[in-house]
Amino acid sequence: MRNIYAALFLVLCCTSSIQAQDIHFSQYYAAPISLNPALTGDINGVFRVAANYRNQWFNIPTLNAVAPYQTYQASFDMPILRERLGNDGLGIGGMLYSDKAGDGALTTFSGLVSIAYHKAVDRYGRARLSFGMQAGVVSKQININNLFFENQLDNYGWNATLPNGENNFANKAIIYPEVNLGALWTHAPKEKFRYYLGYSMQHLSRPRESFLNDGYRTKINYRYNMHGGMDFFLNSDNTLSISPTFLFMLQQQATEYNIGLGVNYWLNDNWAVFGAGFYRLGDAAILNGGVEFFNVRLGLSYDINYSSLSTATNAQGALEISAVYIFKKEKPGRIQYASYCPLF
Repeated sequence: MRNIYAALFLVLCCTSSIQAQDIHFSQYYAAPISLNPALTGDINGVFRVAANYRNQWFNIPTLNAVAPYQTYQASFDMPILRERLGNDGLGIGGMLYSDKAGDGALTTFSGLVSIAYHKAVDRYGRARLSFGMQAGVVSKQININNLFFENQLDNYGWNATLPNGENNFANKAIIYPEVNLGALWTHAPKEKFRYYLGYSMQHLSRPRESFLNDGYRTKINYRYNMHGGMDFFLNSDNTLSISPTFLFMLQQQATEYNIGLGVNYWLNDNWAVFGAGFYRLGDAAILNGGVEFFNVRLGLSYDINYSSLSTATNAQGALEISAVYIFKKEKPGRIQYASYCPLF
């Protein structure tokens, strides 16, 4: 049976890619409810707080020296009604998201709330099927003062005092609703082997957006995510494990494929170290490492860009920092299979 799971994992991962359209994290596993709302409340503890920071393409020069693409994300989620639901689970949570493109010409902010139900499909809760929903608002705005246009080019270069000729530009924020759905399957068939497989669909409301006053608004395309992985424990006391993972994203004609392998080693009950290597096909190699201490998991990753953009970036892709805190307060006698939460 284990060979069947491994074969499925390899089939899903082995293919080519180009980069997807939406903003994303290299440490996507450290931003769980932004990846899949079905992960809401799927934790082995009382509540979870996660925060992520991404600094991308910080070596590309602009008119204001350099202006990296910066992304911030913070989330909170927790299970509720544990005593009433037995091996089932119900989770609630919320997420804030902010992104600044370059020197601030385009900014994005979103706030979302999510809910998920985790249904045990066996008597011990070792296998669960989860469904989640997420809803909120997204705000986007362009600062036209940070942009230069063809009309502002003179004999001496760019001249910001010249009129840009963009009379059709609507200098106001765009606000639209956002709805996401997700599903997740988790299973711990053996003490030393666990796996999960998830699927989510974003932009379900197909919102329209435009920064022009021409009355034409473009629909945002659906985004489909499929992700999964396994945990293999390699020693007798389960302190050493490896975690192969994958993530596939599709938005219209744009695709992204990520495959990786993580290693976790617990030094004692309160301290652990981990490392990982990931490969985003056609774009970057990603190195990741970190430490976990007293329920706080800190990760640092670096993208080494090798795509056609590497000439401008000098192969410097992105620096990313993540922090996940789970406050663990287990209920006496609870079966821990039902609280299986992947590390990668």
